[in-house]
Amino acid sequence: MIRIQKNQTVKMNLIGRQQGAALAVSLLLLIIVTLVGLAGMRGTLLQERMAGGAYDRETGFQAAEAALILGARNFSNNRRAWDAVIDANATDLDCSSRTCAANPSGQVAAARWTSVSSGTTDGDFTAIDTTNPPQFVVQRMGLCSSTGAGTGFTGTTDQNEGGPGGAQLNSPGTCYRITARAIDPAAAINAERAQVFLQATYRM
Repeated sequence: MIRIQKNQTVKMNLIGRQQGAALAVSLLLLIIVTLVGLAGMRGTLLQERMAGGAYDRETGFQAAEAALILGARNFSNNRRAWDAVIDANATDLDCSSRTCAANPSGQVAAARWTSVSSGTTDGDFTAIDTTNPPQFVVQRMGLCSSTGAGTGFTGTTDQNEGGPGGAQLNSPGTCYRITARAIDPAAAINAERAQVFLQATYRM
């Protein structure tokens, strides 16, 4: 650039004055905004998974509770039939002379679990997840006695203690354990889902 000042020619060179700082700042701000956006997306996805897990557990609890109630009703009304089933499948269902796992899913064969029928009658329950109906299984735990060596029943319940002193009843009876589960944990589709198990012990 050439300017004339007081009859003198002055040459001004402005080339090379800009160093690209605006581009560097823009790229830095873009990176920061991108990182903030990714962090926000990660938090949103995590919250969505947490909400889905809580929903799955709540619906699973309702299904397992229904299976436990219906299973107990089925057992009470058909005890002799259940005793025959237990005798025929003693390895899985008879714990009178051995200790059974607290969670029988890994010990009882899949064929021994009874699925609750779907419907609107008094003995049915329609689960939200229709592809995974809730299930229950009945096991014989042996004598309801805290001192019965070798039995699957290792504790007492209020029904087995008589009087204020807590004296053991003379006829402790036979205890049965009903376990209900919302979904089959062995199925690959349920590997990452919430597992809900409920149990009740009945003295007969």
